[in-house]
Amino acid sequence: MNRMTSFTKQYPVAAFFILTYILSWGVGLLTDAVWEATQSVLLTLPLLILSLAPLSAVLIVSALIGGKGAILVLLRKLTTWRVGWRWYLIALLLQPALNLAAIYLNVLLGAPTPTATAFGTLPALLGAFALRLVNPLDGPMLEELGWRGFAQPRLQERFSPLTANLILAALVTLWHLRLIPTGNYAWIYIPGTMAVTLIYGWVYNATGGSVLLTLIMHAVEPLIWVSFTGVEDARAVGLRMAIYAVTAVIVVLLTGKNLGRKETTPTQINPENVAVPV
Repeated sequence: MNRMTSFTKQYPVAAFFILTYILSWGVGLLTDAVWEATQSVLLTLPLLILSLAPLSAVLIVSALIGGKGAILVLLRKLTTWRVGWRWYLIALLLQPALNLAAIYLNVLLGAPTPTATAFGTLPALLGAFALRLVNPLDGPMLEELGWRGFAQPRLQERFSPLTANLILAALVTLWHLRLIPTGNYAWIYIPGTMAVTLIYGWVYNATGGSVLLTLIMHAVEPLIWVSFTGVEDARAVGLRMAIYAVTAVIVVLLTGKNLGRKETTPTQINPENVAVPV
């Protein structure tokens, strides 16, 4: 057993995050450089696939830990669908409702009322939603198996679910900071990233570990939104982040340190939930 495999098996969460940052930041930059220098799909595509972390990282780490079996256990979390209809309603409607609250609070503060066409057509919204569910280049499929499917349950074996998800929120936010130079992320988004990590963590726990539900929730998140101009747009984004943060606080107050996780008796322990080093 080489050192990399040994370290990964002993500290799977640490290995996952280290590899995620290396692949996202380092290989991501290398991918851009190779493409700029060569314009070669043949040379760039393998690097692009490797740079798709945390998805690529979680598959590599799972393979090192337990081979094909560990990868299948991870992927099965995308098929946990029997969770009760109310959780589908929460996954599909909670964040659009929060976004609408931010939009119309902004209108109350003086922004122009958006027209119906500003929200897009129903076919366009459904198409965007379907694409976000499966596109590994986009946030939901790129992130959910790693953050929720792999890191969260392992962190929760060492810490309380609330503490574990606060740690995860900090690490997820750090991962997003690499997007600031490209304009795809901004400092004002940090409270929102922290908040949705807690909200998604609650949904994951309450549904018995369904990555499918958090994938749906992540996919629907940006669809119901409109852009304003100037100060009004900045205010809308700030309101959205504030509303996300308040919602996360409410979830924590209602669920406590367990963040929706059901206590298990000794006869109900899931083999995946055996304590592991992080």
